[in-house]
Amino acid sequence: MSLVLDIIGGLFIGGFLMIIALTATDTATTEFYNYNSDAIVQQNLSRMSDIIQYDLRKMGFGIPEQFKNTILQVAQPNHLRFLSHLNSSPSCKIEDPNVTTVDNVVDSIEYRVVQFDSVDYGDTVIVTYQVRRDIFVSPGYHSSIGIGIIGNAGAFRYLDQIGRPVAVMSQVQMVEVTLTAYDPRIVLSTDWIDSRVNEVGYNEEFRKQELRRLLRASYWRQTRLISKNLKR
Repeated sequence: MSLVLDIIGGLFIGGFLMIIALTATDTATTEFYNYNSDAIVQQNLSRMSDIIQYDLRKMGFGIPEQFKNTILQVAQPNHLRFLSHLNSSPSCKIEDPNVTTVDNVVDSIEYRVVQFDSVDYGDTVIVTYQVRRDIFVSPGYHSSIGIGIIGNAGAFRYLDQIGRPVAVMSQVQMVEVTLTAYDPRIVLSTDWIDSRVNEVGYNEEFRKQELRRLLRASYWRQTRLISKNLKR
């Protein structure tokens, strides 16, 4: 009889230790995923910001003084297009193996923020947007790529010399770029969720609060760039 009790006791203790080990593993996996997910989101925002800043510094390059009011072609919150010489000389040629010619024809760079995907949570839909980058270089070269996904439809603001928003393109001296990102796949502790549900009761308001907390624009980068060629 004592042998049977020892076996049952051993199984109970072993099962208890296994539950502890599995819980610890689950917690460690959750923390690892969340940490790396955060890092990836921040790295992607940083990369997008670097690309946009690199292009905006070319705004108006090589455009004659008498045509400076035509440098900005489109200036909308979700759409920016400007002129620049991207292959005016061998030393100032855009770093693209497909661009092999040098000329004095005006080129252009265009950014568009377009709807990319939506995440449906029943009573809540989260929309994400793709930042599209188009480059037009004479004679007839066109490159179009998506450089990343963001959570805000309006990425661009147009400001005057002292940072006030302007509506007339000829008054723009500065472009403000704001990029935000959602992380809808973040892993939460199921125990924590269960305890909150039992505490307040599962209702739509609680669910909406959790979605707002979970899917907030948790990362953002904002940069103001003054174009030397617009300040002429």
